[in-house]
Amino acid sequence: MNKSLFLCLSLFLLFIVSCNDEESDGAKTLRGQNSTFLKIEFPDHNYHLEEGAAPFKFKISDISTLKRPVNCNEYYCEQEIYLGREIDGNINLFYKKVDHPDSLVRLINFSNEEVDFHKMKASKIEYDQIIDKDSKVYGTLFELKGDVATNFQFYLTDSIQNFVRGEVVLNCVPNYDSLQHVLGYIKVDLEEMINSFEWLKD
Repeated sequence: MNKSLFLCLSLFLLFIVSCNDEESDGAKTLRGQNSTFLKIEFPDHNYHLEEGAAPFKFKISDISTLKRPVNCNEYYCEQEIYLGREIDGNINLFYKKVDHPDSLVRLINFSNEEVDFHKMKASKIEYDQIIDKDSKVYGTLFELKGDVATNFQFYLTDSIQNFVRGEVVLNCVPNYDSLQHVLGYIKVDLEEMINSFEWLKD
């Protein structure tokens, strides 16, 4: 092999290695950006009491805002809780007046079907039963693990005439691994909201 050819090959290999190093550095930079997102410091958990447009009240985080209701009438209402700029997501609430015992069964079945809809992408679904006889609040909180559109769903009822379904929706592409810190923070606030939930007299 003559010296000119050897020199050309050496320069070509050096160029290839150089490009690979740049790509590797770029990947590290992207990972660094994601890890920065994971290290977001959220404020301490503090709460205030809110009354919904429908007949219920609960505590929500001080960084959250209860939005104006939409599509409300005597039997149905929709309302959102904005989770704040730090999280950028919502808890969507759907209230329904129960007009017949069969209606309650259908509403519970529908809520379960909404959870089942995400089974294909969820790696695991855990749930907690909610039973508060003093406040007459009964229901289920579902936690869906994995890259799903909503990682928390729940329903609450007094088992007689009131029913609420809720779901947490974040304004980002689902990535469970990078969102675990955020979801852990949301779960604490969500549990406080459910534990403080009370029905109001019409």
